[in-house]
Amino acid sequence: MGVSLSIKDVPEALAERLRQRAARNHRSLQRELMAIVEAAVEPGARAVPAPGTAARVAGVPVAVQESDGVYAVTAQEQAAGAVDDLLSELDTIVAGSRWGSAPLLTREQAHDRALAREFDFEARAAELADARRRQRHGGAA
Repeated sequence: MGVSLSIKDVPEALAERLRQRAARNHRSLQRELMAIVEAAVEPGARAVPAPGTAARVAGVPVAVQESDGVYAVTAQEQAAGAVDDLLSELDTIVAGSRWGSAPLLTREQAHDRALAREFDFEARAAELADARRRQRHGGAA
């Protein structure tokens, strides 16, 4: 027979996010909590800290307000400079892009293909305009 667990004094905002997550996964609240607990105790599973914890540990601004998982930075990784290496690597990937000016999207917006195409079109148009400006200024110099 299973053990009964209860969680008391859950903030309403957190409870609502949990209800939404359960609905997205087509589960009852009970089944969603069970899935979360099972995932948390799986061998080799990493702890899932509160959203933004890794960014706060790394000393960078938190851009994502809601997430199902955040990469947890261990003290060893931070001491070894792995955080700086990771941030440098990410900076290299997005260098020259319009990443910093991209709007933050809700999960629903991120999965809206028409909206994604619209953002992609706008980003490509802006990149093309930037390239033309650079070409004009480079050619005149």
